[in-house]
Order: sequence, then structure tokens, then C-alpha cells
Amino acid sequence: MSWNFNIIIICLVACLMTSCGNVLHIPATSTKENPKKRQFSRHYLTSNHIDFVKQKYKLNEDLDNLLYELEDVVIQRPDRSIIKGFRKWVYYSNDSVSTRYLYHRQEKKIKAQTKQKKQNGFKKWLHSKLGSAPVFIDTSLTEKTRLSMLRLLNQKAYFDAEVGTKITYKKHKAHVTYSIKTGKPLLIDSVYFSSKDTLLGAILNEISDQSLLKRHQPISLNTILEEKKRITYSIRNKGYFDFTWKYILAEADTINLTNTDNQADKNYQGEPLANVHLDILPYSDTSIQHPRYWVNNVFITPNEVILKPHQTRIIKKDSFFIVDRKIPKRSKILRYKNNPIRLPGDSIIQIFYRGNDTIYKVKRPTYKIQRITFTDRSDIGINDQLVHILLRKKYTPKKRFYIRNKVISNAIDINANEWYNHSYTQSSVKNINNLAVFRFPRIEYVPSRSGKRYELDCLVKMQPGKKQSLGADFEFNNNQTTVTSLGVATNLSYRNKNIFKGAEIFEISAQAGLDLKVTGIDTSSNNLLARWVNLIDINLESNFYIPSFVGPSALERALKMENARTVFSVGYRYLQQSTDFQISSIYGRFGYTWNFGQQHSFVWNPAMINFNLEPTLDPTFEELLNDNNVVLLNSLQATYLIPSMEFSYIYNAPQNKKSWWYLKAYLETAGNLFSALDLIIEPNKPLRIFDVNYSQYIRTELDLRYSYKFNRKHLVISRLLAGIILPYGNSLNSEIPFTKRFTLGGPSSMRAWNLRYIGPGNVASIPNAEFQMGDIRLEWNMEYRFMFNSWIGGAIFSDVGNIWDLKARASNTSFPNQLDRIGHFTSEFYEQLAVGAGFGLRFDLSFFIFRIDFAIQLRDPQGYGIANNGTTQYWNFDPFVLENRNKFIIAIGYPF
Repeated sequence: MSWNFNIIIICLVACLMTSCGNVLHIPATSTKENPKKRQFSRHYLTSNHIDFVKQKYKLNEDLDNLLYELEDVVIQRPDRSIIKGFRKWVYYSNDSVSTRYLYHRQEKKIKAQTKQKKQNGFKKWLHSKLGSAPVFIDTSLTEKTRLSMLRLLNQKAYFDAEVGTKITYKKHKAHVTYSIKTGKPLLIDSVYFSSKDTLLGAILNEISDQSLLKRHQPISLNTILEEKKRITYSIRNKGYFDFTWKYILAEADTINLTNTDNQADKNYQGEPLANVHLDILPYSDTSIQHPRYWVNNVFITPNEVILKPHQTRIIKKDSFFIVDRKIPKRSKILRYKNNPIRLPGDSIIQIFYRGNDTIYKVKRPTYKIQRITFTDRSDIGINDQLVHILLRKKYTPKKRFYIRNKVISNAIDINANEWYNHSYTQSSVKNINNLAVFRFPRIEYVPSRSGKRYELDCLVKMQPGKKQSLGADFEFNNNQTTVTSLGVATNLSYRNKNIFKGAEIFEISAQAGLDLKVTGIDTSSNNLLARWVNLIDINLESNFYIPSFVGPSALERALKMENARTVFSVGYRYLQQSTDFQISSIYGRFGYTWNFGQQHSFVWNPAMINFNLEPTLDPTFEELLNDNNVVLLNSLQATYLIPSMEFSYIYNAPQNKKSWWYLKAYLETAGNLFSALDLIIEPNKPLRIFDVNYSQYIRTELDLRYSYKFNRKHLVISRLLAGIILPYGNSLNSEIPFTKRFTLGGPSSMRAWNLRYIGPGNVASIPNAEFQMGDIRLEWNMEYRFMFNSWIGGAIFSDVGNIWDLKARASNTSFPNQLDRIGHFTSEFYEQLAVGAGFGLRFDLSFFIFRIDFAIQLRDPQGYGIANNGTTQYWNFDPFVLENRNKFIIAIGYPF
């Protein structure tokens, strides 16, 4: 047994021993039979268990979510960590007052002994942060928990529910069992909406088909509240500024049932039914009609001054009047049969007959809406629609942070001379935040200066943010396999907001990574890179963000873009592996980012180009690859031109339930546009740019994650990664650009391996040339995360995966003496999966997560040598031996 395993056993035994010593701190007295035997007056709460009593009724509700909600109302919770005994020992050992209950020989009884201790800052930290206070069972809190569970079940429509408690005592421990009998829930039979206010009644009829209250669903309190909220916002969006959910009365009627046809629902089990009535109460004792509010003016203050207590507001602001004006465009010609549809401005220019039909040729003028700013109200035309009034000091370029009036106005969805709309208020605040150049936006409504009743003036206020900012991020990680290395990375950025006075953002970033050797240093070499450095990675990039969609408006409407941004990017990347090779590339892209709702986001870059410059290879390294891996050699020697298009979609479910999903789908196609140009320009000859063929391939990836939360401190999260690259055209008989191929390993992937040490398939990596790549990727990761306290957590994880080539590449020049190891994807791919596992610690330091992982290789498809029976040994039967490839990882942030 290795020394690593012995240390772990010793630590576990120490935790158990300290747990036994904690019993002395529990209040106790002597028993009558034996004065040395303890009779505990208080008991540790060791566990809470929720048990659903068997009943005839089969619950239709998701039991996992119901159990999660019931667990969430438990008041007393024991420490569930595996080292809880050790944490209690730390708590007691560093307390300022220590009380132990020991046997007193002279008095022949167990007696309390109190001892004062001095506390310094470190002991206070150990006592309050690392230590865990004992949780003694309190029966009054158990009763409160029982009542809370009963109240929760009632709120979920289980009005006949029963909750019982049972406390089991064993020595100094107590175990609580909550027995739940839900009974049958009260279900909805029919839903009725009514209002004496005829206008509100019309709104209710309009939105009734979108009701959250569905037939044969439980009449739960949460659903009723959500329905009230939906109705409230729908009514407020129609101009009812002071309408609240308190005007909505919800009643369940179990007597006057009108719909009794319940046999059609297969899930119906004879539950009690009720009709739900949602009524809008009158506005007041004297008025049934609720008032509807008109927005008279919209005043925007983009540079609001926050006054100090001793200051008074004496700043005078100028007014800018923003209007929407109809600008005539080219007229269009329409044809109508028999009965022409006439609009103001239409003119009939021709009438002719076709059979029994009369055909009218109509000329109709078209308009576009243009937003114009005036500094004098008298300039506003009769047909102009006043939208906003901008209040601010006159623009002085040297002093003030200035954004064009039109940009600010376009971000505000609230317009003057319209009915009040609650959703416009919310979207306006969101749009201002998305501009990323203002701080603290807020919107207020006040009685209009016109003095008319039920008229409002809208005040939009915000403060300019910092125009320029600098940022710096640092991270490091440690990898250990055959060679221990320390990776250091930094990300420096400069951001200029509003560079062209239109809320544009110009950003320059510089990312640099350096992987340094800690062991395995080549002392014979005089070259510093060969001696100390494994890898140098530098990426320089500049981005220009426009806070709107630049392109055909029809495309924006078709894709239903919300908060669209247009992005232009150019960059340069340099990669050097020790003295083996140097690669550099330049790239550029143009695209869009947008949202659809709160859970869906998209990135589309219709135009991308990447040009990999001619690499530089060390002659010794080149000879090594020529003898062992000519595939990698051809890939590294080639110069690539990659014109492509990429699209990605992200779905992120809300994390307010027991479980949730995350999905990211990615698609990249290369060479399509150039292929079309090739057919037009030179149909019989391949198009070459800078004497380089353009690449053609399809690359797709899938990132699927599922999280399951047991309670506040215990979470399981799993991730499935799958990807494939399909070459065609120019790339069909050549290598795919190595920068686009898949690799595994590192701090966030197969953690028991270094980056690029796995695959393809069961092909062994070449020593001193570990650069394993593949066309197919399949990886599954799972982590069980738990918290010791508010900032220290642990994790147990497993990683399974590999990469493969799309086609077999076995030849004497590519993988000599490995003809049975060809690395391509077959139906027996599962036999070539690598398996790793481990455990780690996470430290939540508020502004970043510091992570330490210990990863172990359990199965390597390359094998661990020849076993005694003459076959290749794929499983690691002694995982704690360092020679058998395990490693520590020090990194920033979660792996996924």
C-alpha cells in the first residue's frame, strides 16, 4: 500500500477520534444505575428524513420537486459533511469558554468543568469559519417545521394533508422523521373571469386563453399568485397605471360546479373539484371604472447630477425635442379586383376589365419614420409626433460625456402622447443598461404639468458611466503527470465606451499564457525556452460593438432579435511550444449577438476569415514527427486560409428549481462563399488566395449540462460534450486545420491527463511531441459538489472520454509498429474510452473560485504496459502511485 493511501487512512482515523472527543462537550448527568454512565440532557441532531406515507392516491406531482420544497422549510439542519466530527472538534478547541462533562471521582458523578481560554485572531477564525457549531435538537423548532410543511402542502392544494413527527434518540444522537400524507389535492374544474368594469372585462376576455390556471391542475397558491401577476401586468400594459393585484379577487367554489365531464382525463383519480372565479373589484366605493392614464410628456435626463446634502439644484438644462416624422418614399403600385381598398393618399391610375371582373390599378405612397431632433419647439411640424424631450447641458466636447440624442431616444420605448404601458418601462430600463455607458437608470411617473387628471409625465433619469476603463485578470494552474508544470495566464483589456458618441464600445484585449516547467527541466540546453518553457500562447484582439443591428431590418424582425448588437473583430494569435514549433495567425469576423426572452441567446458571425501564417518547425522536432507522426507533421507544416460562418445557440434554464438544464449548440461551416465565387470566377480551376487553398469543412459541437440540487449545500452537475468535423471539397484529401480539431485534457476537461495527451483512440502519444488531435470528440463529466461552510466546499468527480479520427490513418510512416492502433472511430469506440476520477476543494473568495483537484487515471486507452498474462494493462490497479499518473491541479474557477 502506497504512502499516499496511508496518509488518507490516518486522516480519516483522526477525524473519527476527534468525533469521539466531542461527546464530552454534550451536557450530561450520571445515571442512577451507574454514576460513570452518561445520561445526555441534550442530543445532536444527526439527520432529518421525510417519509411519504403509503396511500391509495397516486401523486401526479413531481415528487423530487415536492421533496425539495419540503426539505427547504426544515428549520434545524445538521452538519452533513464527511468531516463533521473534525469540524466540531475545531469549534470546541478554539472556543473562549470550554465546558466538558467529566466524571468526578470524589463526588462520584459526572460534573461540568468550565475552562477559560485565550483567543487570538487566528483562533477566532478557526472557531467561527472552519469549525462547526453543534446542532442540538429543539423540539419547538421541530414543531414549527411540521406546521411549515403542513402550510406548504395546503398552499399546493393538499387541504387534507397530514404531517407527523417522530424523534428517535440513540445515545447522544437524535434522528427526526417527518411523515407526510398528502391526501387528494383540490383541482380546477373551470375558470371564470368577470369584471363590472366593461373595459377591463374586454381585456380579461382577450387574455383568458393564456391563463395559467388549467383544468384538472391543483389550485395552488403559487399558481393563483402568478395568474394574478399576469392579469395585473396585462391590464397595466393597457394604460392602467395604478392597477394592482389587490383588485383581483380569487375564489374557489366547490358547490356550483357546472362542468362534470371528467372521464376524458386519464390522470383524473376522483379528486375534489372546484370552479375558480377571478373577479376585478371596483375602483372605489363610488366608482366601478378604473382610471386609464395617458403619458403626456417623456423627459429624459442622461447626465443627472446627484446632489450632496449641502447642495441645491441650480443647474439649468437645455431642451432637445425629438420627433418622429413621416418621410415620403417611392410609391408602390397595387392591383385590386372589383372593390379597391382605399387609404388616404391612394389614387386610381388605371381601370380595365378582365372577363366579368373590374381591375383597379392604384398608386399608394409609402413612408418611412425618421427620428429628428429640434432645439426649438416651434420647429415641430403639424404632422410630427413628439416622442421625447431631452434635458441636459449643452454639449461641450472637452468637458462632457456625450451620446447622440437619437441613440438615447431609441433606447426608450416609452413615447409621449400614448397610453401608459408597464412593459415599456421595464424594457426601457433594460435597454439603457444594455447600452453599457450609463449607470443607475430609473423611471418615475409624476402628475403631468398639464394639470389634467389621469395624465402623467414620465421622467427617465440616468448617470453617465466611466468613458474609459482598464481591466486585468490573472489565473494559474498546476499540471502533474510525467512532468510538473505551472501555467500562468493574464488578460489585460482597455475599453473605450461611446468612442463615436453613439454608445459604441471599442475594446482592445491582450491575453498571454505561459506554461513553465517545474520538473523535467532540460539542464543540458543553453536555450532558455527549451530549459524552462513548455508553451507560450499570446492573443491580441480588438473588438468594436455597435448597440444595434446593422443590416436589413427585415432580417432583424425575422429572427426576432432582442437587444441586438453588431460586432467587428480583428486579432492576431501566436503559439510556441518550447523550441519545437512556432505558429501564428491573423483573423477577423463580423457578426451579431442577441437574445430571445431571458433564457435564449444567440451568436451569429456570417463573415469570418482566419489566415494561418507559415509555421516554423525545429529540424529535430520535424525529424521526430516524420518518423513517428506524419499526420501531425503535415498539419503543422501547412498554411491555411479559413473563410467560415458560425452560429451558436445557448439555452440556460432558470436555477430556481431542484433541477435545471443548460444547452449550447455550435455550428461552423467553412468555404461555402468562396466555393460559390470559385464556380463564378474560375469554374474549371481551384481558387487560390495568396497561393493557398481555402479550407472546406463543417464543424459542430454540443454542450449539454444537467444540475440536480439536493439542498442548499449539495449539488450534482453533469456535462456531455460531443463534436465532429466533416471535411469536404478542398479539405477532403488534406488535413483539417489543426486549430479547429479537438483535443482533451487539462484543468477543465479530462483532469487526470495533461492537455493533448489523449487519443486519437488508443494511439499512444509520442514523447516530447504530445500533440494529440482528433475529428470526433465525446466526453462526459460529473461532479458532486458540497459545502463545508459558507466559503469552503468539496467535490468528487469523474471524467470519461476520448477523441477519434474520422477515417483510418494507419501506415508505416504515421504510426510505426501500431498497425492495430489506428485511432479512427468504430462501433467499438467504448473500448477506447479513458476514465479518470478524483476529489478536490473549492474556496469561494467572492470575486473568484480557487480550486484544488487531485485527479487519478483509472483507465488509459493507451495502456500501462504489459500485464503478467502477456496482454496490455488498461486499468490502473494502483491509482495512488505517482508513477501511475495522478496529479494535482490548482486552478481558478469551476471546471464547468
